[in-house]
Parts: sequence; structure tokens; C-alpha cells
Amino acid sequence: MEEFDKNMNIIQKDLERVYPGVLKAVLFDMDNTLFDFVAAKLEACREILSFIWKGDVTEEPSVLFRYFLRGVYGFEDYENIRDYMQEKNVFTAQGYRKCCEIYERGKLQNLELYPAVTDTLDKLKKLGLKLVIITDADSYHALARLTRVGLLNYFDLIVAADTTGTKKPDPAHFLFALKELGIKPGETLVVGDNIKRDMVPARKLGLRTAYASYGDWRPGEEKDQCFDFRLNTFSDMLDLFH
Repeated sequence: MEEFDKNMNIIQKDLERVYPGVLKAVLFDMDNTLFDFVAAKLEACREILSFIWKGDVTEEPSVLFRYFLRGVYGFEDYENIRDYMQEKNVFTAQGYRKCCEIYERGKLQNLELYPAVTDTLDKLKKLGLKLVIITDADSYHALARLTRVGLLNYFDLIVAADTTGTKKPDPAHFLFALKELGIKPGETLVVGDNIKRDMVPARKLGLRTAYASYGDWRPGEEKDQCFDFRLNTFSDMLDLFH
């Protein structure tokens, strides 16, 4: 019986590949799935360090970037910049405000889409799919980033941190999107670069999952059996609809 169930699961997956029309929506993570947000943050950090040290920078941008990774504050919180300045004994209220301005401007100005994102979204729209953003950024930043890279009009719905009052891997983002669109988990594909925050919770809910490996900058995470499809480039997802 166990072998029979295993074979049926394999057959079902093959059928889903052959008959992808059952999919009605694609839920995209935003940062590091549509564009390289880490690269933009690193460049913003470089600009902050150049301002603080008046162009005489001896540290790599990664030194400041690591403050955002500590988990003491949020990944986007200005307090990370404050802690760096205080630990380096260069904090002033005026300088801190300027650094926050540089940070926000630098993140936006240095955003670059991954290759073929626009063309791929065009083709997905032509297939009649609903396209959704599910992000841990707040609505203000999500709208600003999507506007900056020219993608805002592609999406039927944006589910942000302030939409649900939670962040992934809490399932609220996914459940909110399903309810708003009136679709079932099996009719939905989730695309994201984070195994723990995108793939795992989506699979638990029964959504199909496509792991955006090209955008995953976190080394050493367990990736086996955590997703249905692996994307080496953004446009690879079109293979799921052929």
C-alpha cells in the first residue's frame, strides 16, 4: 500500500506538470526574488560608511551590513545603523539622521531586477494568472520598491507585513492571499528565495512551491525535500507552464 501511494504521488506530480492549467495564481516573495535586495543594501551601507568616514573608508560594507543580520532589531530597522555609529564612537543625532536618509535612498536607487523578470511576468499575465506579492516589508517600502523597478502594475494584490500584522513564516500572508483571491492552495504557486520563510510554510498549507535558488544568499540551509521546483533563474518558472 505504501508503494502504491508513492507511485500515485509521482503520477500526480507528473500530471500537474503536464496540465498546469489548474494553477490560477503565483505568489511572489519580493526581495531577492524579483531583484537583488542584498546587493542594494550593501551599496547603501557603502554609501553610509563613505559619509561617516568622509570618504576614507577602511571597512567593507559587509561590516555594517552584519549589524542588520544580528536579529537584535528588524532587518530594515535604523537602530542597526545607530548601534554601529555608537560602537565606533561616531554617533551624533544629525549624522544619524543623515545616515538613515542615505540608507533609504541607497536601497531604492541601487535596486536591479534579475534577468528576464519583466518578460516572464508578461508571459504569466498572458496565461491569465493572478500575480501577488507576499513580503515582510511594510506596504510603503513594498510600493516604493516595486514602483522603482517598474513592476507595480503587474500585481493584483500586495500582502505586506502591515497587511496581516505578521511576518513569514507565519502562514497569515498566504492565507490572506488565498482568501482575497478566492482560490485553493493547490491552485497556487509560491515563489521565494527563503526556505524557512517561504517554502516550508507554503508547503505546510498545501501550496505548490518554487525555490528561487538564484536569490538565496544564506549559506548552509537544508534544502532537500523543501520545495516542489527549483529555479536557477527567474525565467525557469515558465518551464512549469509548458
